Amino acid sequence: MKKILTYITLALAVGAFSVSCDFNEDPKSSASVDMMFSSEGGLQTYMYGFYEALPSRTGVYTLDSTTDYGPKNSVGGVEVGAFTDESETSWSWSNLRNINFFLEKNVNESLSEKVRNNYNGIARLFRAYFYYDKLVKYGPVPWIDWVFNSPEDERLMNTQDTRDVIIGHIIEDLDYAFNNIIESKATLNSSLVNKWTAMAFKSRICLFEAAWRKYHAGDQLDIARTGCTQFSANDLYTMAADAAKKVMDSGVYSIYTGTKYSNGRGAYRQLFIADNTVTQEVILAIVADETLCIGEQNWWYNSSTYGPHLGMSRKFAKSYLNIDGTPYNEKNEDGTFKTFKQETTGRDTRLNETIRAWDYTRKNSLGAYEATAANFTGHTLSGYQVTKWVIDDILYDDHSSNGNDEPLIRYAEMLLNYAEAKAELGTLSDGDWAQTIGTLRKRAGITGGTPQTGTLTTKPTEVEPYIASYYPGVTDPVILEIRRERAIELAYEGLRMTDLKRWACCNLWVDDPWEGIFVPALDEPLDINEDGVDDVYFTYGDIPSEFKGIGVKVGNGNSKNDVNLIAQPEGGYIMKYIKDREWPQRQYLYPIPKTVMQKNPNLKQNPGW
Repeated sequence: MKKILTYITLALAVGAFSVSCDFNEDPKSSASVDMMFSSEGGLQTYMYGFYEALPSRTGVYTLDSTTDYGPKNSVGGVEVGAFTDESETSWSWSNLRNINFFLEKNVNESLSEKVRNNYNGIARLFRAYFYYDKLVKYGPVPWIDWVFNSPEDERLMNTQDTRDVIIGHIIEDLDYAFNNIIESKATLNSSLVNKWTAMAFKSRICLFEAAWRKYHAGDQLDIARTGCTQFSANDLYTMAADAAKKVMDSGVYSIYTGTKYSNGRGAYRQLFIADNTVTQEVILAIVADETLCIGEQNWWYNSSTYGPHLGMSRKFAKSYLNIDGTPYNEKNEDGTFKTFKQETTGRDTRLNETIRAWDYTRKNSLGAYEATAANFTGHTLSGYQVTKWVIDDILYDDHSSNGNDEPLIRYAEMLLNYAEAKAELGTLSDGDWAQTIGTLRKRAGITGGTPQTGTLTTKPTEVEPYIASYYPGVTDPVILEIRRERAIELAYEGLRMTDLKRWACCNLWVDDPWEGIFVPALDEPLDINEDGVDDVYFTYGDIPSEFKGIGVKVGNGNSKNDVNLIAQPEGGYIMKYIKDREWPQRQYLYPIPKTVMQKNPNLKQNPGW
């Protein structure tokens, strides 16, 4: 059984900063507090409770369930523009009170200052993480670095602080964490933070705020500049680049290349299906264990009854380059559409390591690897079935049994953050490109490039039309290619919607048509991966009895959950789904919940709500 950490939250430290709770919550006894803060073991035990702020072991691989490129079987209130201040329920501050209580009480001089500062650094790292989450969701919120001991405290009625105040305190906390956390090596399974975790988060957070200030300037959410003069977008891009570079230069982490690609598995995918975290690249991970029955990756992605059948859209699949670094063309020279096997041959291997491509194999019930196409009758809506987080063994489907650890932040993101920040500053060199984008593409098997896509050692000098159509309004060829690379490298890791928000392009949520694979014919069995076994049978009529197991009834084009086939002039059909997705401008920020606004009228509602 793999050794894992069980994080403990102490009852004495659990409070709730919420306008509906009693803030005069004393610990059970002053003696228990003194005991907890009088030994390093007590500080460590308390510290484990901070980790409950991270996504759960059943949540990391679901974080991209709301994104532009992910067709799925149902959409929620946010996705159809029906979200309201009454449906918003994530205004919770208990984790912050837990952290601030620790920082207030960790003053026992019987412990060395170095020890106390180490744990204070960890606490402040998690406070920065807490406030980053609030900044992404709500924008400015009240900054609180004390513990409320009385419900009569006037500060309970504080209004929001500016973005400058919030981001300034976040940076202070992360710099303190970096300078005081003692651990400088990768931890066991990367399950605990170290000083480089602080710099990695600083890079992520500064990049978010820099882009927000640049790309939301002038729109109704231009609150980034209101009352904000301390940090310019370029200041924040510079800090994002510097923080990423510290991680890059540390020598603690590097890009993992130790698994040769074959049949849908390679070094890239190994990061997500490894039983033990690949600590060479993964900076922080959520640890799972098969014997505890807590991992649900296979069940979530490979079940017809559990999970949203999240897949990949055709539009996004077309953004992956060919193996020689040239842009992909979905058609052959004679104008006909490429088959699925042609589409997933000779491409960036991350495509074949993210979906069931033509060469994908997995273990059957007898334990033998066999070619396995997408399951069209309940696992995928587009024919591009996601495998990135899934163990290649049918025995793990339909129950909680995964033991593969779940990366939360990777060294690869540091390369992407550095490249983007430097490109936005206009200072990215060919050497920087080679160290970042070139390194990631090399792992993906890409061998060359063009003036439009860049090579492994030189950045692009011309705009590539397809990726430019993806991000209209962006004209810098380097920024466009970095966005291509970021989306591909970090696909299904929970960062996409945050990226779309900071770039002010959540219109992609509406504009991605959620198309699927090319279907060559109706009313006949189709061997999609060309392994000699029929995979799907599309028909407008009744499904013949001999094809019941693979039969898919085509809709009339009107029902949201129907499989629709759009006839192509060149012959054949493209799968398409009708989803009434919307993204009103106000949804770039969540609303302050109505109940919170009623109890603290000094808070200001976000624009548009």
